[in-house]
Amino acid sequence: MPRSLTSEELDSLLALDIPARLATLEADGFPRITPLWFVWEDGAFWMTSVPHQPHVRNLERDGRAAICIDVEDRGPAGGVRRHRQAKGRGLARLRVDEEGAWTRRITLKYVAGEEGANAAARRSSIPRVVIELRPERLVASASS
Repeated sequence: MPRSLTSEELDSLLALDIPARLATLEADGFPRITPLWFVWEDGAFWMTSVPHQPHVRNLERDGRAAICIDVEDRGPAGGVRRHRQAKGRGLARLRVDEEGAWTRRITLKYVAGEEGANAAARRSSIPRVVIELRPERLVASASS
């Protein structure tokens, strides 16, 4: 039976270097799922992307979005693979990533050391858009 994550468990999950899956709406109404690196801060998911990507165009047209972050243990316990997940939805806001600040922060969450510094410099030199998704409701659960 699933249980709610504690705030500490949620913070731990959202600090992991795993991608979020961002759902946006295509013009025909079908969902598009895009894996993106993110940072969770002050009650919002912060992501960046290159302008003109389909998910960015979708959000420009319709800001409704949903997000899912989840991990699953490798070995089953009692026939069930334990998991933790956080899901939310809300209206995404877009803006230019001035001087690549968010892109650098997000990149350094996922790539450490000198390699991370090089990747952050390279990625932040490309014009990018910040996607801010502040969920109206965040549901976080784990299997027992």
